[in-house]
Amino acid sequence: MDHPTPPDGTAATSGIQVLDRVVRLLERLGEAGEGGEQLSRLATGLGLSASTVHRLLAALELHGWVDREDATRRHRLGTRLIALAGRAADGSGLRRLCRPALLRISAETQETTFLIVRSGLNAVVVDRQEGSYVIESLTQGIGGLLPLGIGSGSLAILACQPEAEVDAILAANATRYGEYGTTAEAVRTSLSGIREQGFMLANGSLIQGLSVIAMPIRPAGRDVTAAIAINFITARLAPANRQAWLSLLTREVQSIEAGMSLPTRRTRPTKNGET
Repeated sequence: MDHPTPPDGTAATSGIQVLDRVVRLLERLGEAGEGGEQLSRLATGLGLSASTVHRLLAALELHGWVDREDATRRHRLGTRLIALAGRAADGSGLRRLCRPALLRISAETQETTFLIVRSGLNAVVVDRQEGSYVIESLTQGIGGLLPLGIGSGSLAILACQPEAEVDAILAANATRYGEYGTTAEAVRTSLSGIREQGFMLANGSLIQGLSVIAMPIRPAGRDVTAAIAINFITARLAPANRQAWLSLLTREVQSIEAGMSLPTRRTRPTKNGET
């Protein structure tokens, strides 16, 4: 006997629900890091049954997006997904363009330098160059993700968005800001200083003893989606160093912006050779 045809949109709605669950599951595994997470804890955190999470994990493992360690029965992001993430990070060529600048900044300052890029309501580290001083950071390594508005690089990007978009981002992330000991209004207050100065200087506001200088990358005629940040031990930043580092960061960012300039539109010549 033929099965009845489902109402229009039912299959699409079901597919979207599965996709939403997969995305949430991958995000959970990303938050778990290299230690991974057990199925039972994933199910609890997602509010799903263990059987549902098991089916999702099995499908993701089949495609190489999730790895499972038999000894600990923990799941973590798979190497194939990491490879895809690497391609996505350089999809626009931004990471390749910025890599020499990160290397020069880290070499001259001896500090860790980050390339941070907007991803929807979040900011993600897509590249990182270590300095001589290994220090803790909110974003940790490549792939580290924070709500847009948390962290200096993230704030620098947010400050360059249109006001209506800033309002929408702050409203959407309002409940998440509490996890970092701040509020949407406090984030908004920080934006004016960045707009006036053109950079963000945070003196141990989120991690004691750690400061950050961040500057947005603002290519002419294009959206602001990235920033470069330098993490350093607060005690090391004497006034002379601060100005030297700001000058260095400004030069490197301006060079990147020039490399991102939109190409001049070429007009097609007519049959008579006229443009």
